[in-house]
Amino acid sequence: MLEQEIKLVVDDQKTLDSIVQSELIRPYIRKRLGVTPFIARYHDTPNRDFTLSYSSLRSRMEGELMRATFKEKGSIVDGLSQHQELETIIDEWLETPGMLPDGPLKSRVLQIVNANDPLETIVSVEMSRTILELNIESSEIECAADSGYIFANRKSVPLFELELELKQGELLPMRQLAEKLKERYSLAWSTQTKLAIGMKLWNN
Repeated sequence: MLEQEIKLVVDDQKTLDSIVQSELIRPYIRKRLGVTPFIARYHDTPNRDFTLSYSSLRSRMEGELMRATFKEKGSIVDGLSQHQELETIIDEWLETPGMLPDGPLKSRVLQIVNANDPLETIVSVEMSRTILELNIESSEIECAADSGYIFANRKSVPLFELELELKQGELLPMRQLAEKLKERYSLAWSTQTKLAIGMKLWNN
């Protein structure tokens, strides 16, 4: 499945709160899901097999629901992030790839690593996420406002980010909304993933 998101860097919590209440977004809200605690752990083996294959394996807890996500190498251009993604529901934090439920995600992961290889958490994210489901013309868009911290190598950096993810329909309405928000609130296109930000902490 191709994941298409537009990511925008936000300066602070006040600006993020203003965006969520913005008249640029309000007319399109179909459902407001409120604030949910979000914890994500990005895994790799001691040999860094996922890093070397330009892919990532993540387990996350969003509210009470846990999911695992595998992403192939993608791209970010003008804030538009595109990756091939596989996702499945899990019961607990991953310690080995063999803990994944049978299915396409596990099959793809086992092309890279062995079922019993130990998994380390190399980057983690702890944040609050406010989700708005939007309908713009024929496009269904998930708007997520994230605030929290990214942790790696016993270091941390604050995170304030707005994500617009295309769930169904055409990309253009989502791009137009993102450009309006960028101009109104003096935002910047994100140029890197949360994992990439965390990996920089290992190198600094």
